[in-house]
Amino acid sequence: MNEFQQKLEFFNEFMEAVEKRGAAIGSRQTPFLEAILPYISEEDEPTVFYFGNSNAKVQLNGYLYSEASNSLNLYVVDYDIEYEDDSLPEITKTAVTEVATRAKRFFTNAKSFHTYAERTLEVANLAKHILEIQNELEDVNIYVVTNRFYTSNKPVDLAIPGIPNVNVYVWDMDRIYKLTEAEQGIRDFEIDFSKYNTYFEMMKIPRSSTDTIQNGIDCYIGYVPAHLLAQLYDEFGPKLVERNVRSFLQARGGTNKGIRDTLKNPKQRDLFVAYNNGISTVAKSGDIEQVNDSNLYRIKSLKSWQIVNGGQTTASIHQAFKNDVPLDEVYIQAKLTIIHIDTENEEDSYLLEDQMISKISEYANTQNKINKSDLLANTRFLSDIEKYSRNTWIPSQDGRKEETKWYFERARGQYMVDIGRRKKGKEQNDFKKLFPKELVLGKVDIAKYFMSWNGYPHVSSKGGEEAFTKFMALNGEYWKNSLLENEKIQSIDESFYTNLITYCIINNYVKSIVEKMNLKGYKANVIYYTVAMLSHLYKNQIDLEYIWKKQELSSEWERCVQTIAKAALDHLRISAGERNVTQWAKNEECWTIFKEQYSNTLRNLM
Repeated sequence: MNEFQQKLEFFNEFMEAVEKRGAAIGSRQTPFLEAILPYISEEDEPTVFYFGNSNAKVQLNGYLYSEASNSLNLYVVDYDIEYEDDSLPEITKTAVTEVATRAKRFFTNAKSFHTYAERTLEVANLAKHILEIQNELEDVNIYVVTNRFYTSNKPVDLAIPGIPNVNVYVWDMDRIYKLTEAEQGIRDFEIDFSKYNTYFEMMKIPRSSTDTIQNGIDCYIGYVPAHLLAQLYDEFGPKLVERNVRSFLQARGGTNKGIRDTLKNPKQRDLFVAYNNGISTVAKSGDIEQVNDSNLYRIKSLKSWQIVNGGQTTASIHQAFKNDVPLDEVYIQAKLTIIHIDTENEEDSYLLEDQMISKISEYANTQNKINKSDLLANTRFLSDIEKYSRNTWIPSQDGRKEETKWYFERARGQYMVDIGRRKKGKEQNDFKKLFPKELVLGKVDIAKYFMSWNGYPHVSSKGGEEAFTKFMALNGEYWKNSLLENEKIQSIDESFYTNLITYCIINNYVKSIVEKMNLKGYKANVIYYTVAMLSHLYKNQIDLEYIWKKQELSSEWERCVQTIAKAALDHLRISAGERNVTQWAKNEECWTIFKEQYSNTLRNLM
């Protein structure tokens, strides 16, 4: 299957899921944004809503404020429904700029929207917040989230008076496709540098022992010609940065603009090595030849070469290469680590390799934001959850043979890749029947549901990454001890897995009720706090095993959930006072006060 056909099938599967969700709630843009956000993987959870004013050419679909980095993210959706069948809809730089400008106009006209009708609390709350923080903001990041393909991949520049850095990030379907492909564990490929009429040479770091070290490393340092790196990225694309936990596929943002500007300026190119931190790479093996009797080694070929730190540098150099910027005299400092895994068991070999690379990647990325969910995706713990997901049937409700299972995505986009690996027609249809779209769960989803049920709604409110980090910490006995140190790790059982699924069922039940209530604002926070209070007050009355068998929470809980949800919204708004409600919901104090002030009132609803 050629790449176009692969992209088309991926796109159609993605859109089918969004359209199905959109039909259920009467909106396309919100479910599309919610489907894309797990790929963006911010550490906190954005507030999602819709605001549009066609006359003023203003639109906003969500926001996220980070006090730590003094930055504000604005999310704006471009959703095209008029594309032709069997085609990949494209978006131009002009169109991307116009979409981004709609979000910019909301920021610059915040004073006008401050008094917007109370029925959209998030809009008024955000406008007020912008007025309070605009003079201190360092960055405004505008995320254009589109269901089209931004094939030109050209950076978009916008400016807002008084804001030092305005960055436009384009999350198009091509980027989602590439990220999905990169996360699926494409393991073995070989790069023969003779094909590119060049080699590069590096110095080998001495080891403390000359003996062969089981599960050890060889490390080299040196530099790589920029034009070679650009050519390799052009050919291998996501394969080359598959291990990079923050692999940006576009040259954007303050750092990348600096790289781009340095490469454009002939007087600055010689200083590229001085300005840039370089790249950290790993490989499984290679044809590496010692030069005479020196400590210099010629790198002739590498197997499964991966850039674990420096994805932004690589993408920026590639962008310059595509724009015909001369790179012949540009070099990138580089570190190469060859990982030696000595084990006969292939599965253990991959696990050991993944764990070692995760550690190298984490330490190499200490100055950049890292997603723990990406670093820990290959832990035995998550692999075991995945195995139970593939092997555990959902109990039949009518005495017939079991037909469906929940599908746990250990890597983002794994479900659609699994579909794409099967032949169109019966084979794909059988897979979808076995694993329905509505029963697909990601690792950060499971983490948020787990945290809410176990009394941490403030952590769930911080977003998937925070919830995932806490989730992994609370379940450390299942993964934390490293196989590299020969320490024993506990195994999860089927009960642990089915309980995870019941937390999801409960969350979905609460979500469906909250959506029907049309509460005025802060839906995600209300759901987390409602689930937590439900567990806090009624855990002993809710039979998790029964929910797993029936795959639902009894309808008799509906009135109880409605009452708790209304109380949760009242609490969030009132207790926040002059504070931003979304930010307040992320504080443990907010949860503590909710329990103290409302538990007695809500205790005897059942």
